[in-house]
Amino acid sequence: MWCKLLRDRGWTGARIAGALAHSEGYVNNLIRIVERASLRVLARWRSEQGPAAEDPPACATDWLLEVCLLPRDVQDAALERRIARVAERTKRASAVATGP
Repeated sequence: MWCKLLRDRGWTGARIAGALAHSEGYVNNLIRIVERASLRVLARWRSEQGPAAEDPPACATDWLLEVCLLPRDVQDAALERRIARVAERTKRASAVATGP
């Protein structure tokens, strides 16, 4: 979110990238996601950030870039499918880790 706010305030992509120690492409991708994502996708993405995140990560940057090209109602449906797949994988991994 900060990337878009800074760009809207006149910062260039290169300046933001330098301040964050990331590439300009990474910064531009984040801005693109913030501009195009549905509110549900943005809320889920935000809930996954930080060390205390309780939600299993479903919003990988490459997936976000793909899904944000779709209409917002389609994004929300894609998010629900993705969350279900991640939950299933997490459940299977947990079962394997605990053994029979």
